[in-house]
Amino acid sequence: MGVVIAFLALFTTFVSVTTNYSRCYKIKDEVLLTIERNHGLNKDSIEAINSYLSSLGYSATGKCPDDGCWYRFSTSSSTAVNSSNKVNYCVQKHTVTERYRAGDEVYVTGPIGHPESAYYEAVIFFRLEWPILNTLFNIKISGETPIIFMLKDDAIEHANCK
Repeated sequence: MGVVIAFLALFTTFVSVTTNYSRCYKIKDEVLLTIERNHGLNKDSIEAINSYLSSLGYSATGKCPDDGCWYRFSTSSSTAVNSSNKVNYCVQKHTVTERYRAGDEVYVTGPIGHPESAYYEAVIFFRLEWPILNTLFNIKISGETPIIFMLKDDAIEHANCK
């Protein structure tokens, strides 16, 4: 009888973790698609992401990676937040183009015909619903968009970076 109960507990735990983990991947994909559809990280994309996460009841929080310039977002705010710990998702912009000055001329290197282009990396947090393990693990799921041309980044403030 004890073996059967142990097996059922183990099987239920496995199903619970894999279901929540796959749900988190779906959320990450939707965040990246929203950024791609709105041509970058702007007010429209942030509002759409927050609306989507709120409709799912997504409340997992975590800490953004320490490398680079990460924009931290909470579902309760329509702009980036300064908090480094309790955020719902993080986004980092990787520019593909580079501007440099040679004398009086400004040059832009990048894809021909599309001088303003970048790709974005997003981090979503996976939360275990177990009291002790929830505080021990900060599981991050990340992904990247393809290169986005003709950016419309208007809601990002660089002061919120790392």
